[in-house]
This record gives sequence, structure tokens and C-alpha cells, in this order.
Amino acid sequence: MAAYDDQHSRIPENVFLGVLWALTSISFLFVLFRVYVQLTSFRRLFIDDFLVISAWIIILSAAIIWQVKGKILYELYAISAGTKPFTLDFLPRYNVFMRYNAPFQILFYTGLWCIKFSFMAFFYRLCSKVKKFRIWWFVVLFCTAAVYIASIGDIEYKCSLGGIEYIVTQCPQLHHIHYENRSFWANAAGDVITDLMILSIPFIVLWNTRISRRKKLVLLSMFSATVVIMISAIIRVAVGMEYDRQINIDWLCFWSFVEVDIAIIVSCVPSLRQLFITTHGPNSGGKASYPNTYEPMLKKSNEACKQDKSATVGDIESPSVDEVPMSPLSVVHVRTDYEVTSAAADLSGGDAKTQQ
Repeated sequence: MAAYDDQHSRIPENVFLGVLWALTSISFLFVLFRVYVQLTSFRRLFIDDFLVISAWIIILSAAIIWQVKGKILYELYAISAGTKPFTLDFLPRYNVFMRYNAPFQILFYTGLWCIKFSFMAFFYRLCSKVKKFRIWWFVVLFCTAAVYIASIGDIEYKCSLGGIEYIVTQCPQLHHIHYENRSFWANAAGDVITDLMILSIPFIVLWNTRISRRKKLVLLSMFSATVVIMISAIIRVAVGMEYDRQINIDWLCFWSFVEVDIAIIVSCVPSLRQLFITTHGPNSGGKASYPNTYEPMLKKSNEACKQDKSATVGDIESPSVDEVPMSPLSVVHVRTDYEVTSAAADLSGGDAKTQQ
């Protein structure tokens, strides 16, 4: 059984709140910038944009909850350290704090998965008309959704909503601690694995794309920024965590905020490149030359498609311009044994020219 006075703070309250609101503010600026770029370039927002906005609203709600109720946790730490006397009126307030524990975890997983699904919505436009890529996209989507459901389902709800007597007497029991720690580790592993699976989609598409090595490196480096999200997920449950001890709530919550805010920022980074293309690219009139990224991707007539006699199976042709914005569309050519399809992908920008 874990001793009641083992509880101690790993993140000072002032540091926690300072980092919390700094990251929330920075991520808000990135979201605003993303919205501005999308409206300036395409005169509309897409599903992935709304998911990112939803993630920020969710993490803002969690931040407000922590601002109001987190002080109760630090009061517990002060009592455990002997710097503040224990009084009976603390227990009801601690019970109120613990009632927010499970909802807080739900908010965290929901906000984080909003970012994952945002990437999935964005990458769908890369591969929806290429069968082998589309199949892998659905596999990744299924695994990502399954991990989210599992992460919500394995929360120890009774140690949050079971009442103060259950929380004080049962939750410190070793079997409860082992279950919670296994759940945290399993959820973190699922988090990292799904990130890697999502990251594999643009890597696979780029591998089959006829663009210069420099362009590939630029795009891959932007997508690889998701590695920072994975690192924060690992730190959240791996650093200083012991199997037989309860994880510090402040440590877990702190890195949960960091991970979601970093995920929001990373999801908005491609907008930097899109703004550069919109303002400095071949169509620098302030609006991208792609009025509707969700129109059917078969844009060329059969006569135009027949001009490409040299394409090979699975080849994806790059645009002729040098710059490659993240969205919305360029022309790619995929030839099967039955047809030559001119498809659009959210990978390269500019006025793409078909290969003659």
C-alpha cells in the first residue's frame, strides 16, 4: 500500500501555471495564424482546421479547470510535507478535485486525438484516389480510433468518482497502482505508435513522388516535427515513474498540457510554408489557385490523360514549379493497367503542368 504522505510535488505550482498559460497563449496564436492563412489562401476552413480549433478549445477548458482546482492538489502536497496542518474540511475539497481527474483525462485524450484526426483528414487529400495509399489510410484511421476508445475506457473511474472513502482507502492499494501504471504505459505506447503510423502516410506518399530531394527533405522535416509530440508523451509516463508507486498527478497533468499544446503548434507549422507560397509563389495575388480542395480528384479529360503514355504504375509526378506548399492541391498522375488517372494531392503547390 502506498503511504499517504508519499505525495509530493514535482512541478512547483508557479512553474506549472506559468508554462501552462504560456503554451496555451502560444498555441492560440498559432491557431489564429492557421485560420488566417487558410482564409487568405482558400477563403474557407477545412475539416482539419476545425479539429485543430476544437483541440485548442478543449485544452483551454482543461487549463481553466486546473487554474481553479489545481491549488487543492498543492494543498495536499503541503500537508504531506508537513508545511500545512491537516484539517477535516480538506477531505471534501480533495474529493471535489479528484472528481475532475477522470474528466481531465478524457479532455486530454480527446484534445490530443483531435490533432491526430486533423492530420488524418489532411493526409486523406494526399492519397484518397490512390488505392494502395487509401487502404493504408483506413488501416491507420481504424487503429487510431481504437487506441482512443481504449484510452478512454481504461481510465480508473472509481478512483476519481468513487467518493473520498474509496479514494483514500482503496486507490492507494498496490493492485490499483499497478493497474493505473499499466494503463498509463499502454496508453502512451498507443499514443506513440499511432503517431508513427500517421507519420508513415506522408513518408510513403513522398517516397513515390517525383520531386527533387530538396523538396522531399523540406516536407519530411515539417512532418517529422511530430517527433517532439512523441518525446513529450514518453516523458509524461516514463521519467521518474515506478511501477509500485502512484504517479504524481502534477507531473502527469503538466506533461499532458505540454503534449497537447505542442501537438497544436506542430499541426499549424505547415501554414508558415503555405503563407510563403501564397505571397511569394507563382500565384501571389493573395489567393491560392485551388478553389475547392474537396472536389472530385479526377480533373483531366480522357483525352488529356491519354497524352501520358510513359507513366508507370504508382508513379506520382511533381509540379514544375520549385515551391511545394502543404495545401491544397497539385496534379499527380497514377497509371494502372486499366486507366490513367489524374489525381490531386495535398502535397505540392503552384500551377502544376502535366507531363507531355
